[in-house]
Amino acid sequence: MSLLYLVRHGQADRLGKNYDQLTEHGWKQAKLLGDYFKNQRIEFDSVYTGTLNRQKQTAQGIIKSFSMNQFCIPEPIENSAWDEFDSKMWLGLAAKIRHANVNFAKLYESYKKAWEEGKEETRDYFQELIQIVLNDWVHGVWDPVEPYTFQEYVEKVSIGPKNIPENVKSTLVVSSSTPIAIMMGLSCKMSPVEFPVFMKSITNSSLSVFRREKDHWEPVSWNNTPHLQDPDLVTLV
Repeated sequence: MSLLYLVRHGQADRLGKNYDQLTEHGWKQAKLLGDYFKNQRIEFDSVYTGTLNRQKQTAQGIIKSFSMNQFCIPEPIENSAWDEFDSKMWLGLAAKIRHANVNFAKLYESYKKAWEEGKEETRDYFQELIQIVLNDWVHGVWDPVEPYTFQEYVEKVSIGPKNIPENVKSTLVVSSSTPIAIMMGLSCKMSPVEFPVFMKSITNSSLSVFRREKDHWEPVSWNNTPHLQDPDLVTLV
């Protein structure tokens, strides 16, 4: 039996000038997840990340818990199939939606102002905005879009699990919320337009587990945070 432990990266610095790095919260989430794996005696034959810094940093935080106790764990392999969608997509769609939707335009300005001032509300505004953008992207409202349509992105993400060798028993993958939602939708054999139901609630450093059945991955558990006993460490954005 082959298991895939699919992890969302820790909290990233949405309030900073460079989103693609972990906050102090994010580093702590990663370390606690590594401690959880170690304490549960869960070891990995292969490790993958996307190419994004926040994903690689999360993997580093997890692996550090193993290396400090002399557990063997492979070096992560980067695979862009596990990357979050390109920011050009959401910024491009947001620009189009702003011209067509007055309420969206006002919300975007509130987000921009909060971000410039480094306010915590930035996270809430972003979460609201991105759900609107993702809904239009998934339903092809503005197709074609750059750098890819949602269907093209689904095809890109689907390559990731196919690249995991069949002879490994346990694989850790550190990715982002949208690829994880797509993985869940594909494993449940749902229509792509139904995938957004998973995109709304994937928490930072959460763990989802899948089991390989022949050429298909089946879901075992979803969006769990057993390593986060402190409620203040449970974050969405």
